[in-house]
Amino acid sequence: MTLDQWRISKRFSYSKLAEQLGAPHATVARRWCLPADHSNRVIPSGKYMERVVLLTNGSVTPNDFYLRRN
Repeated sequence: MTLDQWRISKRFSYSKLAEQLGAPHATVARRWCLPADHSNRVIPSGKYMERVVLLTNGSVTPNDFYLRRN
């Protein structure tokens, strides 16, 4: 599951997601939620990645931030 899918399922705004993860601004959280091939997408640092896994109870993992090719 992507972070954006999780965010939508919980009805979180980008601001609420940023607040819950301790991110400095909603823009940061929004960039984590962009599609994998988007040029403005950012993968969270280790510190925030741990927070994502904890907040989502493991529904979103580090692997979910990387583009999968079949």
